[in-house]
Amino acid sequence: MKLLTLTLTCFLCFTWISCQSRLNLQEVIELNEPFSLSVRSVDPETGLSTMKSEKIEVNTLKWNKLVVFVKNNLDAWQESPASYIGDINVTQKDFRLIYSKGSTGVVIAFTDATG
Repeated sequence: MKLLTLTLTCFLCFTWISCQSRLNLQEVIELNEPFSLSVRSVDPETGLSTMKSEKIEVNTLKWNKLVVFVKNNLDAWQESPASYIGDINVTQKDFRLIYSKGSTGVVIAFTDATG
């Protein structure tokens, strides 16, 4: 019971102290650089995973959709102390967009001017 109480208290504290953040687009992504896309798939028979990667070149349809997504979602991000592993990862230097199958959202990890 004490462990459950401690766990719930910690969870509520992290939820309460996490703040909403606004992204600065120019600090998060480079508008003249390509993205890297990695997709992880799992073989249902063996349980082994493989990664397929591709480069998303500047001004292609996928690149433009990613930039529009970031532009349209600059507000209401919440900080999290957790690390995430996703099934689909989009990266560019210190920027990572992480999506996990079965998830209802994405995680964005980045290093801005303040570190």
